[in-house]
Amino acid sequence: MTRPRPSFRSSRLGIVRRCGAFLLGLLMLSTVLSAAAIACPDDVRPEPPLVLAQAAKIRAEGRPLRILAIGSSTTAGAGASSTAANYPSQLALRLGAALGEGKVEITNAGVNGESAPATLGRLELFLKAAPAPDLVLWQVGTNDVIFGGDPARLQQLVGKGLDAVAAAGAAVLVIDQQYYPAILDLDRYESFVAAVGTAASERGVPLLPRYLMMKQWAAQDPAGLRATLAWDRFHSNDKGYACLAELLAPAIVAAMAAPAAAPQGLASTAPQAKASPARGTSAK
Repeated sequence: MTRPRPSFRSSRLGIVRRCGAFLLGLLMLSTVLSAAAIACPDDVRPEPPLVLAQAAKIRAEGRPLRILAIGSSTTAGAGASSTAANYPSQLALRLGAALGEGKVEITNAGVNGESAPATLGRLELFLKAAPAPDLVLWQVGTNDVIFGGDPARLQQLVGKGLDAVAAAGAAVLVIDQQYYPAILDLDRYESFVAAVGTAASERGVPLLPRYLMMKQWAAQDPAGLRATLAWDRFHSNDKGYACLAELLAPAIVAAMAAPAAAPQGLASTAPQAKASPARGTSAK
């Protein structure tokens, strides 16, 4: 039987789709190259180290690592020039390069302006849905300060979410609040940072101390930190999101390469963690 020849319309549609994919690839590449001008802190690591209990099983099955990135504007990408420049998208590029094409699937579940109670509700729904995530990246706490929340309540909510992730058999890495130059009440703000750190450390959950890293960076190199912030001096820009992706990628790659899962130990609270802002690793 003679196969029907494609119509001019379908051929043209195929060309348009291929061109669109090519342009999207160029856009993502230009995002990475534009972020290369900023040197990010190179000695900040999640503590304790990330452990993926399912890593060996994922490798054996040949399926992708499923990551859920959830949180507020930092996750959604407010301040980025495009969706290709938010941190989950830039993290996906780095993990794809390190682990192989098709080996990672990242769902960006960021919602601008959201605080912990709403995020917790959505997190619980994601954990019950199929397929469930293998790893949750939970950025949390900034809006709870801004909207007049309570640190004890925030600690309770974060703890509840971390318990839900553990019960679902997934791993989790917490990203605490950002530092920004216009914080009015530093003591109050840091009480919320401590609340997130305490909830994580009590459960032995790895935490990336973003607040402390940015605060120390601002003290030692104010211009360097400002170069990673958007016009509002609050949200990150493409370079800031590249730095966050640069800090997270090695921890995930190392966890996927681990031969076997090991129990997680306890970590110190985030505000007391030591994170030097030495700048030596260029964001890609």
